[in-house]
Amino acid sequence: MIRSFKTPFTRPQLGAYHNGVMQYHYRDVMCNKSPIDIALYLHLFHAVQPATFIEIGTKFGGSALMFRDMAKMYDMETQIVSIDRAPPMVDQRFKGIRFVQGGVMALERTFEAHWLFDLPRPWILSEESAHTYDACMAVLDFGARHLLAGEYLIIEDGVLAELDLADRFDGGPSRALATYLDRYPEVYKIDTAYCDMFGTNATTNPNGYLRKL
Repeated sequence: MIRSFKTPFTRPQLGAYHNGVMQYHYRDVMCNKSPIDIALYLHLFHAVQPATFIEIGTKFGGSALMFRDMAKMYDMETQIVSIDRAPPMVDQRFKGIRFVQGGVMALERTFEAHWLFDLPRPWILSEESAHTYDACMAVLDFGARHLLAGEYLIIEDGVLAELDLADRFDGGPSRALATYLDRYPEVYKIDTAYCDMFGTNATTNPNGYLRKL
């Protein structure tokens, strides 16, 4: 039985919080990351020391820009790769970020076509694309096959269920996580050190910080 996805936020608090996240910019580029999860990613970068950070879902590139700067802050030479069906037009601000065209439902093909399987380890893999049940299941399955023990997969935005938006995404991330972790309990461990750092599932990614076993 997978633990609850409930966050400690009241519905009005969560609605206001989500509105802020949807307006958040980093270096004047739309980023859509919550302050709690920015803090958690900062902690995760320091703990894992990733040689490669792979983001699935680029949007405007603000989060990739932030992750690149996180690595720089820690003096890491982390390679930042962002995958999207339609990568954005970028300028000099995005130097050092590799934008790759590809889809969440074709990750094997995307990784093979762009030689991404050769990227240095350890990896952190972040799913921030379609948020649908099928998309999240595809990433969970991809990580099961290709992540090494101790590497991390973050499934973003499971909080959509508490915002009454899950039906738009066929149950979304929380349904995918509940299904996959119940079906394959030996593949990932929910890292509660991250999910619960500021309170039980006080994150926009409830139960979404996963360590590969």
